[in-house]
Amino acid sequence: MKVCGIIVEYNPMHNGHIYHIKKAKDTTSCSHLIAVMSGNFVQRGEPGIVNKWTRAEMALNQGVDLVIELPFINSISSAEGFCYSSVKILDSLNIVDNICFGSEEGSLESLKFIAKILVNEPLEYKNILTKYLDAGISFPSARQYALNEYIKDYTHNLKDLNFISYSNNILSVEYLKALLKLNSRIEPVTIERINNSYKEINLTGEISSATSIRNNILNIHDIKNAMPYENFDLLSKDFEKGLGPVSLNSFSDIIMYKLRECTVDYLESLVDVSEGLENKIKKASENFSDVVSLINEVSGKRYPKTRIQRILLYALFGITRDVYKNYFEPTYVRVLGFNEKGREILSKIKKTSSLPIISMPNSKDIDSLKYDILSSDIYSLAYSNIDFKTSKKDLKTPPIYIKN
Repeated sequence: MKVCGIIVEYNPMHNGHIYHIKKAKDTTSCSHLIAVMSGNFVQRGEPGIVNKWTRAEMALNQGVDLVIELPFINSISSAEGFCYSSVKILDSLNIVDNICFGSEEGSLESLKFIAKILVNEPLEYKNILTKYLDAGISFPSARQYALNEYIKDYTHNLKDLNFISYSNNILSVEYLKALLKLNSRIEPVTIERINNSYKEINLTGEISSATSIRNNILNIHDIKNAMPYENFDLLSKDFEKGLGPVSLNSFSDIIMYKLRECTVDYLESLVDVSEGLENKIKKASENFSDVVSLINEVSGKRYPKTRIQRILLYALFGITRDVYKNYFEPTYVRVLGFNEKGREILSKIKKTSSLPIISMPNSKDIDSLKYDILSSDIYSLAYSNIDFKTSKKDLKTPPIYIKN
């Protein structure tokens, strides 16, 4: 058994993801493929367009053998937290040979070069970074400027000195940082992203970005060519049943209620809130009536929209810095779905994994899964079909099983 791991959101799964799966298998010659996938909420501080079980089924339809859920708190973390916890789960299984991720850079050597700087943090680099942060620049931008300044005198074959600003490169560097920090035996492989940017909002044919698909989701037949038929069918059926599309605006009223009801001190205690940001958010909640307007008001050069979106979810779910600290380190491996090869993986990791494997949660798992359970309960409130708004789905829903 040769196992490759991938880290995904599949929001929703499209033809570009199929390309990634095929290249991952071809490049690593793996016999089995594991995906660690975000749950009902994803890293940009948004809900999945459809629920995690449907997205797991999409993955199993297209060549993934085992889908493991990334816990809620990790799913909505910054890129660093998201990547570290995902790699930690793969590493804990003690059977994964490779991890394969997409990047705009396409060069593992270049990505490793940057990852080592960020892990070791040479004093000169730290001083440069501090200079940009003190100038009021957001951390992602400050890091990019600091890296550019630090490495300009180094001879290195980088395609683009600004490559750390691209979405997949950022994640790639964070995966490599995690492997270094964990001293993991997993060997990384990168595949160059093709056709378009992650942020591309317009459909570009069969290979279109997830952003463009979500942007055009209300005209559902326009996205048909960008997805495998089976996945388009699953998406359409969920929409017909009133189970999507779900967006952050679906939770606008309850988020605005929480922001108006809570104190400034509560907002200050949340993850990612600093430098008086709690006051800006509180004031905006009083002056605006929906989350889209609030995000546009509060975000800017220093506070990217994705950071504000994550903070709104932290506010809704009560993710203070203390909660985050207590729940951040993965303590279990939650199975969302598997096929026959996935069953083989499960049989092996039950013996090798350093973390307990949870397929069907029971009463002893409730505290560990506290925020996964709550996230599903809140997520279901966005459904237009009242029959599906019931709670505790995480304790009632078995893993998806696809018989090959």
